[in-house]
Amino acid sequence: MTTLKEIYQFAVAEGMKEDPRGEKELKKKLSDIKEKFEKLDKGEKELFDKDRFWNPFDDSRIAFDAGGQVKTIMVGIDAEAQEVLLADRLKERGTKIDAVIAHHPEGRALAGLYGVMDMQIDGLIKSGVPVAHAQNFTHDRIGDVNRWFSGANHTRAEDTAKLLGISLACFHTITDNHAHTFLEKLFEKEKPHTVKDIYNLLLKFPEYKWAIQKDAGLKLFSGSMENLAGKIHLEMTGGTEGSDKVYEKLANAGVGTIVAMHMGDKQFEEAKKNNLNVFIAGHMASDSLGMNLLMDKMEKKFGLKIIECSGFKRVRRH
Repeated sequence: MTTLKEIYQFAVAEGMKEDPRGEKELKKKLSDIKEKFEKLDKGEKELFDKDRFWNPFDDSRIAFDAGGQVKTIMVGIDAEAQEVLLADRLKERGTKIDAVIAHHPEGRALAGLYGVMDMQIDGLIKSGVPVAHAQNFTHDRIGDVNRWFSGANHTRAEDTAKLLGISLACFHTITDNHAHTFLEKLFEKEKPHTVKDIYNLLLKFPEYKWAIQKDAGLKLFSGSMENLAGKIHLEMTGGTEGSDKVYEKLANAGVGTIVAMHMGDKQFEEAKKNNLNVFIAGHMASDSLGMNLLMDKMEKKFGLKIIECSGFKRVRRH
């Protein structure tokens, strides 16, 4: 019998394997959390999220577990109250659904989104940004995101799931790590010479081909398809967009092209000002890529049946 907790634990383990920081760094982070926990007083310990002892991804959690065996899951990029209601409606019509799994965080995972953003520091350093700048710019941005989400109604989907008795989980950075590592290995192997080469590489994958058909991806926001790609900086994991201040440092470090899921106005203006090619691979497409890579493993491990919804397009690679 497969439970949602087993699926969750498996997903975390696989997310750690795909993390660009490496498992050794993540295990050190978990060790540091345990040390900090021991220094808390009794009241603080009672309120502490114990999942943090073994799960380094604050934006990936079970929102509600109704219990029971899980064989069929409804998978979407988002699973807010409307997707939970959809699952309930489908069950009324006879469709077997044991749990809903989303990519984007809900509940405590959404409130904790800022907690994974420090991993952006490692990516910036790898691309040549000085350590001090990578740390300070990222920490400023983490503060912004923490304040932005702190007032949100985090538990809407979670509360809906509880009332309807439908299990709900979300795997965010877990699956973004899969997409990041997949594309990083692809670019390292193929070494695209121009921006057009990046386009042609991604067009080989069904998720990105679908995005083109929906006008939802593979768009060049700044630069030219004929431009040299140069060093590529990937923005595929790390919770959400980083600081707009990093693009000058990235350009100075020799980066020529940013490949991202999406980009905010401030970030775009700074990237453009620093003459960087800004290539948007597509949000739903990149999220689907990461989810598909994890779903391949989950199908093989647990024999799950998957129902796609909410922007997720299932593509099997096994």
